[in-house]
Amino acid sequence: MFLLAFTSSAKDCLAINDVNDLDNIGIDEHLGDMIPLDLEFYDAQNQKVVLNDFFQEKKPVVLNLVYFSCPRVCNYATDGVVDVVNKMSSLNLGSDFKILTVSFNPEDDFKQSSSKIAKYYKLLDDRHFPKGNWHFLTSDSQAITKLTESVGFKFKKEGEEFAHPSSLIIISPDGIISRYLYGIQHEPRDLRMALLEATDGEIGTSRIINKALLFCYQFDPLGKKYALQALNVMKAGGVVTLLSLGIFLTYFWRREKKISRKDGGLNDTK
Repeated sequence: MFLLAFTSSAKDCLAINDVNDLDNIGIDEHLGDMIPLDLEFYDAQNQKVVLNDFFQEKKPVVLNLVYFSCPRVCNYATDGVVDVVNKMSSLNLGSDFKILTVSFNPEDDFKQSSSKIAKYYKLLDDRHFPKGNWHFLTSDSQAITKLTESVGFKFKKEGEEFAHPSSLIIISPDGIISRYLYGIQHEPRDLRMALLEATDGEIGTSRIINKALLFCYQFDPLGKKYALQALNVMKAGGVVTLLSLGIFLTYFWRREKKISRKDGGLNDTK
């Protein structure tokens, strides 16, 4: 017996009974691909929306694929989204990015979306107003299939539940898949770096700091996290040292020049 996901206790693990199912459940990364922005979904008010509607402000989007009737892993995963967003002090939901939590179960509807909003909006920090920048969406099987296939998200129905992976998928402002962050809990640094990477550092309050972070941190494909790159840190440190030395020498050169002029003026009066 194989287990797809581990949570706080054994009973919260969804089992895969057939080893062949492992090929049909998981994520095939489609980095650099564009998601189909013309797909239609329904929001918590049962209003039809198009994915492209959420990219009009040219902000990155965090895509969270779950199913709303999930009794276990999906709840933990969405709790993890709230937790990491609240801990990420440097970027704010709404002003810097949006979240789309999309159900891959075609039987879910807007009533469940509305219930999720009522729950999770209360958990967001006040600084994330307006909280309408976190959207919960449902749709039919055709739209769901096109979206999940476009991002390489593979799942399988097991009785009344689904066996599925858990990941945050970072989409650039142009609808391009930029990064996958695996698991149900995430480090604020990893989400921040993924969002900065998706926008080339063009969000947040300091573009200079963002560029420095993107230079010093790179995504580790094995560890699936962002890590400091020692060589780049040394390069950055060398640049700072040279700039400091240049400022130091310029200051003393100008100082010596002023003293020389002053001494020259005194000699002329003698």
